[in-house]
Amino acid sequence: MKDSIPNFFNPKTVAIFGSMKEGKTGYEIVRNMLEGGFKGGIYPISQTNGKILGLKTFSDFKNLSIDLAIIAIPGSFIPVLLEDLGKQNVSSVVIISAGFSEVGNLKEEEELLTIARKYQIRIIGPNCAGIMNTSNNLFASIEVRALPGNTAFITQSGALGGAVLMMAEELGFGFSKFVSYGNRCDVDEADLIDYLRDDSETRVIAIYIEALAEGKKFLSKIKTTVSKKPIIAIKAGKFKAGKRATSSHTGSLAGEDRIYEAAFRQFGILRVEDIEEMFDLCRGLEYYPRINGKRIAIITNAGGPAVMTTDKLEELGLEVPEPSGSLIKTLKGLLPPNVSLKNPFDLLAYGSADTFTQVGETIAPEYDALIIIFVPTASMDSVKIAQAVGEIKKKINKPIFTSFMAGRLVKKGIEELKKYGIPNYSTGERCARVIQKIVWHTLKNNPK
Repeated sequence: MKDSIPNFFNPKTVAIFGSMKEGKTGYEIVRNMLEGGFKGGIYPISQTNGKILGLKTFSDFKNLSIDLAIIAIPGSFIPVLLEDLGKQNVSSVVIISAGFSEVGNLKEEEELLTIARKYQIRIIGPNCAGIMNTSNNLFASIEVRALPGNTAFITQSGALGGAVLMMAEELGFGFSKFVSYGNRCDVDEADLIDYLRDDSETRVIAIYIEALAEGKKFLSKIKTTVSKKPIIAIKAGKFKAGKRATSSHTGSLAGEDRIYEAAFRQFGILRVEDIEEMFDLCRGLEYYPRINGKRIAIITNAGGPAVMTTDKLEELGLEVPEPSGSLIKTLKGLLPPNVSLKNPFDLLAYGSADTFTQVGETIAPEYDALIIIFVPTASMDSVKIAQAVGEIKKKINKPIFTSFMAGRLVKKGIEELKKYGIPNYSTGERCARVIQKIVWHTLKNNPK
């Protein structure tokens, strides 16, 4: 079968098959495509001619040149439509429609695959929420439009994909690609990872998995990808009730979680427990794909949060080593006498922008990554501290993670950190978890 995966994401023309009444799936996809700014041809296909959102609708599509077909019609009509699309040499089809293997209709889904193979059509779906490519404003989906970014997110669950997109919008986090692949009667997570491996717009691949149909194929694609870009996985169906829910959701049987866990560790996949941790890790990896060691320094103006962060770092197997004698001697010449010369480096009330800058630049050569924890008083300007941290990053060439705590007093500072490409987390412990994952990934997949 010819490789049509790139065509899913770079079509010049897209046909949408479905009801074009306001509020219906077909209408919503057309609206998403138009409002998202897709520059190619958009062809709404319905039983009656007319207009939708200013676009002409077509009842007969056989004279149209179609690169990508999005299908949202009742399942019983899809086989005939696939035959017609195949005869027109349409090679890429996304089937939004449900009612197939996820509800026990295995024969109906197999029929779709038989027709697809006959005409060399590739199918994403059925029972999915569609696809997006933010680089060309392709939003062939029923979900909220993704912001542009450098993480690709692929998911078996369309509803979870929609929730992730809405959470990402609130966080200001963007995606390069989004794929809800549903029942994966044809295109599966392995095919998508294989494509994303060489996608220049994607730095990180995140995936939500309920069960794998072809484990060996999946792992073979992983093996050739993880050394090039990191893969983050959320694996559902961990316990008995979750396995049962997984089987009823996608029509797939969930295997033993310990087997997935062992495979993920062996092949270098970064497993996370929930969506929050996925976002944390994606943000860290987009900025810092590797950390070349376990020696972590903490610079802070708040002792309590630094102690908690130190505990978490050590719990996770990272190191918070004391500075060398020569470094202590240098710091004594820079800092007031009451400032801690140990790690964590607690600057107390002396934690001005200049002090953060001096300490950060001075200690960096002895450590592999820095965590900077800042808790302002009402009179402190978080923007100036953020700018100081940004200047440190420019000079030291080491990963910096920040925890500006918290609320309105640091809101503008956090926005300033984004300009410098510095990920901020609500607590130092969350910084520690991200660092531990990146260090593990570096040692596993990109050793020196």
